[in-house]
Amino acid sequence: MIAFLLSVSAWGGPVSTGDTLPQSSTLDEIEVVSEASETNTIRLKTSNFGGIGQAGGSVEGMVRSLAGVAGSDELSSQFSVRGGNFDENLLIINGFEVYRPQLARSGQQEGLSAINPDFVQFLAFSAGGFDASKGDKLSSVLEVDYRSRNTAELPSNKIRLGLFSGRIFASKRMDKHGKNGPVYRSFALGARYRSNAPFVRGGDIQGDLRSDAQDLQFLYESASLRWYHQLLGIAQSSTFAMRPSSRTTEFGTVTEVLRLHVFMQGLEQYTYQNIFMGGRSRYSLTEHQEIFFETSFAQALEKEAMDVESAYLLGEVNNNLGSDSFGELSYLRGSGGHQRYARNDLWVREWQSKAGWSYQQGAHTLKAAVSFRHQEGLDAVHEWVNLDSAGYSLPHQPTLAILTSTDTVLDTKEQLRLFQVTDSEGHLINQKIAAHFLWHKQADQESSLPSWNVGVRYLRDSRSGEQRWSPRISLRWTLPNQLGFTLSGGSYAQTASVRELRNWENATFLSSARMQHAWHGIAGLERNFTSNGKPFFWRGEAYVKYLDRAFPFEQDGMRVRYLGDGPGIARVVGIDNRIHSEWLPGTESWASLSLFRAQEKFGLGWTERGSDYRFSFSLRVEDALPGNLNDKVYLQINVTGGFPFGAPLEESKDFRSPPYRRMDLGFQHTFGPRASMGLEVFNLLEIRNTASYFWIMDISTARQYAVPNYLTNRLLNLVFQFQL
Repeated sequence: MIAFLLSVSAWGGPVSTGDTLPQSSTLDEIEVVSEASETNTIRLKTSNFGGIGQAGGSVEGMVRSLAGVAGSDELSSQFSVRGGNFDENLLIINGFEVYRPQLARSGQQEGLSAINPDFVQFLAFSAGGFDASKGDKLSSVLEVDYRSRNTAELPSNKIRLGLFSGRIFASKRMDKHGKNGPVYRSFALGARYRSNAPFVRGGDIQGDLRSDAQDLQFLYESASLRWYHQLLGIAQSSTFAMRPSSRTTEFGTVTEVLRLHVFMQGLEQYTYQNIFMGGRSRYSLTEHQEIFFETSFAQALEKEAMDVESAYLLGEVNNNLGSDSFGELSYLRGSGGHQRYARNDLWVREWQSKAGWSYQQGAHTLKAAVSFRHQEGLDAVHEWVNLDSAGYSLPHQPTLAILTSTDTVLDTKEQLRLFQVTDSEGHLINQKIAAHFLWHKQADQESSLPSWNVGVRYLRDSRSGEQRWSPRISLRWTLPNQLGFTLSGGSYAQTASVRELRNWENATFLSSARMQHAWHGIAGLERNFTSNGKPFFWRGEAYVKYLDRAFPFEQDGMRVRYLGDGPGIARVVGIDNRIHSEWLPGTESWASLSLFRAQEKFGLGWTERGSDYRFSFSLRVEDALPGNLNDKVYLQINVTGGFPFGAPLEESKDFRSPPYRRMDLGFQHTFGPRASMGLEVFNLLEIRNTASYFWIMDISTARQYAVPNYLTNRLLNLVFQFQL
């Protein structure tokens, strides 16, 4: 089924859920009961969320296959949208903004995504141009609706077991009859466990490893004639610890192959813990009006502890097939020592309250809300790197020889100068006041007038002392021949988190930095058509994103390091295309292609932004044997352009990594209505993708080498699922 499900929610309210099929189309399993739609928003069908063939096992892995989205680490839940970095994306679960880890350097360390696939009922993603009610981020919104009641595609109890992961989900209805009529109550509980150890052990680094992540989530819902109550809780913990012993990495070109041998000792450990609790109550004043109040609390503690000492040999590999020493080192380029030390801690606490009102009459919907958020964060960074080659610490302080008339005096330098030092602490206290007003008008199918979403958002940030009004508008026309045309634009501001306020260039904390701001302009064309008896939906968008207030940054794997607060500007221009189809009933396939250019200007001219991937192509296929839907195959292909990089903390990024290329394959056989068995083949072609670079230096030539840190190799996994 092509993900455009419009249905009535479990509590009796109409919910709009999609744009991949036209509102006027009807498939065997789809019944259209509402004409409402959200411009620039795509919604995916429920059965996809728990599907196999996702290396990270997360919903975000599927989101990375959508148009406008680029990802370069399959184990991470982070992604880049239309030239933005990982901090510019908003995650909303049941209307609550959810915190994401900020210190993780790679997807191996990140652990579990905040989204539990077993809870998901609807998922909506907007790559830009979203309406005024969606919050304050520069690039995108991923909005997830959890459920606690079972439906036809969402069973009440289920269990999923794999070789290195597991999930269990249980829900229970507790309906009763009250004084004013029936009261519908339900409770759902889900637990997950995952270890990334099999992915890590297949890489270049050898050593003792511990990698585990677990979380617990619950949702309680209660609805009566006028009242609706909801309580959502999330608790997550992740630990990644390694005692590395050795590393061997080969890199270079066909004619010049280099090999790095590293011998290591020490320990690196990363710990992430966070909790979230949110509650909401909604009251129907009349048939057309309702009010709501919600509050939420979140706290996160992230720790990095690293003290690893290593000695390395860098040499050229003999690639002469006729040589007796083929594959061995023929020339030693350099040798040296490397020590990395870190004791980094990040503590974040947030509390938010929000009140709102909505009114719906016919084709018109009005919404308004005001919220207050208190943010507090403590960021302590104590990190240094020491390089040594042939007994010389870099940068080297030589002994000074002073020649006098009678003697030679040697002035020995006793101070040890480290190659890189970051030692700083920062404390963030911020109060944000936000408000929005939104007016939605749904036009008739036969009308030449457009549907629209018009709104304005107000934001006040106490840390920077700024106030900003952000108008936003989206228009949609229904054209003949199953065509649709949309125009969207607006203002988008983003208040700085603790990570954005850390200036890595001079180890300072920018407590008074102004918020970032961007303008979006989007034009879209869509068409529904049938080919060979199968429905298709195509949508293309051309967009411009202009940041009149931008922060410079560099990406080191999944770690974003900011290099100050500018002032500077940035621009992103691109085209997105996506096409969806249903090859067989109950399956969904799509392809996405994005072309864009992301640039920034913090000096005299325009340079490449750290997230300038240039292109992204994704293909996700779900198929089954004709006439036998019990045997399914899942295929996902991702090809993303390389990212710009340079020496650490240098503004110029003169190099570009190789493209990210990956193919994952999954097979699933269903045994009756309850049980299924799956086989997953991750990185089927065993392509060695580059996550980041490890820099070493040859003291004899003062030349630096960028040694790639590779992502996961091929890996097999068995998955068993059972509905209780």
